[in-house]
Amino acid sequence: MASVLKEVARETKGRAVIGLVMVSDRELTRAFAITRIPAIFVVRNAEVTASFLGVVPKGRIEQALRGS
Repeated sequence: MASVLKEVARETKGRAVIGLVMVSDRELTRAFAITRIPAIFVVRNAEVTASFLGVVPKGRIEQALRGS
């Protein structure tokens, strides 16, 4: 998933921020209720608008970023 997220980050530069959170950051893992990895969240205006657990195709991530 790391290579897919890096690619999405390059393609959406200036329109989206792609960040990585280490599961050792207990505060964030609790805040987002992360129980499996990878866990991907799309956040807009401080609200989670989409989430994925496990490996997902690049297209699904792009679709979530577009808001579709």
